Amino acid sequence: MLHFAITGVRQPLANFYGDFLASFPTWRVASLCGRMDLYVHSLAEDWGWGPPPIWHYGPVLHLITIPLLAFPTLRSAYVAWLFVNYIFVAVAAIVAIRILGVDRTTVLVVTLVFCNFNPLYEALTERTIEIFELMLLFVAWSCYRRGRDVGCGVAIGLAAMAKFLPLIFLPWLVLRRRWRALAASLAVIVPIAIAAQLVLGWQHSGTFIQLGGVTFLKSELDQSLSGMVARLISWTHCPLPAPLVGLVAILIALGALMAFMLDARRREGSEDIEFGLLAAAMVLLAPHNEQYYFVFLLLPYVLLYQRYRTGWSPRAALLALSFALVAVPIPLSIVQRIAGVDVFSLYLRAGIPFVGAALLVAVVVSETARPVQFEAS
Repeated sequence: MLHFAITGVRQPLANFYGDFLASFPTWRVASLCGRMDLYVHSLAEDWGWGPPPIWHYGPVLHLITIPLLAFPTLRSAYVAWLFVNYIFVAVAAIVAIRILGVDRTTVLVVTLVFCNFNPLYEALTERTIEIFELMLLFVAWSCYRRGRDVGCGVAIGLAAMAKFLPLIFLPWLVLRRRWRALAASLAVIVPIAIAAQLVLGWQHSGTFIQLGGVTFLKSELDQSLSGMVARLISWTHCPLPAPLVGLVAILIALGALMAFMLDARRREGSEDIEFGLLAAAMVLLAPHNEQYYFVFLLLPYVLLYQRYRTGWSPRAALLALSFALVAVPIPLSIVQRIAGVDVFSLYLRAGIPFVGAALLVAVVVSETARPVQFEAS
């Protein structure tokens, strides 16, 4: 809790920069609401690609943040949005506790995990929409395991229209033949997509413009598969072009994921493994990502803990190692003061978060052979 107070509260309150401010307020919404004063000279204006109609991320982001336009300044809106994100985190943690079963040990473990997870700190510092999506995906799994397919589908649909990555769950619903959940997702996605075209225009979507070029960014913050490939090519002085090799690696990994899912659909009791694996895949297989994308790994960590809490497995030790590499429960600022070097930058440049995530994927895949039945109540 002390770690969270320092890194999860004090650090975000001092921040006034980041990806959220690069997307909010978008020019079109600010114009319609008569709050161009919030847009002019904002990071959204500075980072805008092309003319003012460009907008970023999914339309749900611009829908749920409309109330922020009532604040007198962009800074005050940014502070208010932080406390809204604390609510998202709290709801996600409560749902996680309900999934695991409410008892003192569960409350302690979930508190420990959520309050010492570095990607969550980074997401809170920049107030990214991934926190909202994480909450929705926890709700989606909670509904799924209880047989509430409509609730599951609605949650996935809203998450997908917040920043698109959760679209990866739609083919999985088809494989699992959860037609009501799929229909509910589409019932959310289609109207929002139509409304977004009318108000924002999908031709002005910065995400689609960026994906049209299949960009591979060279950044220490990129902890994706292609980012790790680029590091390996740089370290080994390989003459092959990093973007091409990265694209080939993504395609191979996607093929392996598809084969795994096709095989897993014949198994009963592996839905939690599949759900957790998709959460990891959607952040690792993107052309590039940011370290805060790893906030989604809280899903597979929680789902695997649910398996190991009642039956110890040697893989639990690997899971703990993975968590330590991704979460960094010891504040790196303390290590930095002692060592006198930028430890966090070294941690990112070495690709340690990716290594931890890859180890997590290995543990998830290895669990496929151990089906678990969950209560549907």
